[in-house]
Formats: sequence, C-alpha cells, structure tokens
Amino acid sequence: MSIVANLDGDNHAFAYGVFGVQHDELTTAKKQQVSTLHRLLVPSAVRVDHLQDERYGAGDDDTGPKTSVFVASWRRPDDYRHWKQSDAVRRFWDELPDDAGVWREVMTVPKSSYTFTASQPVASGAAALFGVKFEEDDGQGSWGVNRRRLARTAAALGAPPDDFASEFQTSAESNREPGRKTLTVPASFPARIRPGRVKLTKPPDNLLFFRDGQRQPNLSAAERRSWEEKLQPLARSWFEYLATNRNKHGVMSFDRLVSRYSEDGSAARAADLDVGADIQKDATAILEAGQMGYFLDLGHFELAGRSFKDHVALVRTAIALYGPGGPHSGDGRLSIFAEHIVVKSANLDAEYIGCREGTGLMYLEDADAEGQ
Repeated sequence: MSIVANLDGDNHAFAYGVFGVQHDELTTAKKQQVSTLHRLLVPSAVRVDHLQDERYGAGDDDTGPKTSVFVASWRRPDDYRHWKQSDAVRRFWDELPDDAGVWREVMTVPKSSYTFTASQPVASGAAALFGVKFEEDDGQGSWGVNRRRLARTAAALGAPPDDFASEFQTSAESNREPGRKTLTVPASFPARIRPGRVKLTKPPDNLLFFRDGQRQPNLSAAERRSWEEKLQPLARSWFEYLATNRNKHGVMSFDRLVSRYSEDGSAARAADLDVGADIQKDATAILEAGQMGYFLDLGHFELAGRSFKDHVALVRTAIALYGPGGPHSGDGRLSIFAEHIVVKSANLDAEYIGCREGTGLMYLEDADAEGQ
C-alpha cells in the first residue's frame, strides 16, 4: 500500500508558496521582517511551516541560521491573490528596502500537477490541505510512478495529457537534441547581494518543484538507530550528489532545511515566533529535516535518481524497514514524505528583493534570452 494525497474534491487547484528572509546578522530590523511576514501569513494560509537553512558541518563558531523560510499553502489560488493584494501585505512588500534579502516563489498548482507520497499517514506539506489516503501500490520505488500518478489524476479531472518536458536542455547533457534551447546551471555564485528587485517574467515551462522531508518525532532507540545507520548516510550521499552535479542533471535550485514544527502544525498558528532560535543547536527541537528545490523537469529528476545508485538503495532500504514484514512496520514513527509539483511558466509568481546571488530561481531572469 502507498500513502498519497487525497486529491478528491471540487477545487481543482491550490496555491503553494515559499517565502524567505535572508539574515547574515539578525539585526532588530531583520527580526522585524521575519516576524511581520510570519504574522501576515498565519491568518490567511491554511498551513504555514517555518524552516531554517541546514548547515552541515557547521563549527562551534557558527553565528546561526542565515535564512528563515516559510512554506505556506492556500486551498484556492484566489485566497493567495486576495492575501497578496491586501493593504497590509502590499505595504510590507512595497516598503522593503533594496537590500532586504526577501523573496517569494508562489505556485498556482492544478491538482493534476501535484503528487505526494509518504511512509506514514501524516499529511505533511500541501497534503495537509487535503489529507491523505491509502492506495494499492502501483510501483512505489520505481521511476515511472510519478508520471503514472500525474496522468491518472489528470484523467480523473479531465485535464489534457502532458509529457511534462522542458523546452530547455542543460549544456552538460551528453545527448543534446538539435533545436532545443540550452542553458547552464552555474556550479556556484558570487558571494554578493544583488540590490533591487528581480521578478521572473518567463521562467522555463514544466520546472519540477520538489520538497522531501524526514519527520522524526519521539523515535524509539531502535528506530533512531535505523535512521542514523541505514537511512541517513544514503540520504546525505544523495543530497551531496545533487548539489555537486547541478548542471549535469538540471538541478536548478537546491536547499537543505530543518523545521521544529509539531506533527499537527499547530506551532504555525502561534502569534509569536522566536526568530533568533537556532534549531540546530538543540537536536531535540528538530522535528523535520528536509530538502527543497527545482529540477529542469520531471525527466531530469528521473534520470538523476536512476543515475545514482545510493538513491535506489535509499528507497529500497526505506521500503524494507517500513514495508510489510519490516522491523518498523506498523509501529514506526519516522515519516518520510516527498511532494512534487510540475510548474507551468505562467503559474509561477517569483520576486527577489536584495537577495544573495544564487537565491532560488533568481538567476533565471534572463533564461529565455540566453537559450540557444
């Protein structure tokens, strides 16, 4: 059996947003920005998750998190648009200075462009809008499962068939197709802030947004050992592979994040947020570790997974541990989830104000002009 999002219901689209505030130093002004954005989001969005950047290998002299991220979901795209156009939100956004370090990437998401799977019946991410359901396993762990689920949802909703393919190819692809536009995903970016406002006007079509999470509340000693000894090494190997092979596999953006939210997301409803708290300094505060970003399209995501043996091993190990007959089947608490969104160009509202070079998809401002 697989655990998937329950996409039944009349509303065929929702809104999914990633909002960030960068803070090399948590000044009073920066804390105010983070707190104000949080207070604006909470009354409107159905779900708000608070995350911080994860710094693998950070030393004792580390000054703390550099980015506060909010992932917010609305049941209907109009709910997001009304929020964005409200006086308070417009005033906050319009008054941000040219070096604010604030951005948004908000997607209008037809249900036919969304998939969610999990190892436990916990409605994480956008699935919290709809709940979860069980279905017969139709190939969980195989690389065609997302395509089949997307096609099945599209057929159920009367949406036309789609190959989810990008018009672009990366400059590192070994079998580049004549006539297709080419772009290069930079391996690194200058360590500087780009002042002013950058708004994406024509991002590539069919980008694949992904968010993976590992929720780990109150694990038993045996289950924590399974995570630390069998799953975590494979997971980190996979993440490092993606981070160092971006142009090869069309990894357009990639971030590792941690969250302290409770299972039901109730902390997201709190009126106050401890902006200065460093989640990683208190291991017991980390309820979720996760990864988030974009691939050039679904095909590039599939190829990356097939190309790296440890990712195949990660999926198979998780199934062996938590599937029927596994040592944690039935009573395991670790919830591994993955959600994917095929993003149409016209359905992405992205703006960056005074952000570091390389933030999210900001470097794609001129992608269409650079295509060859």
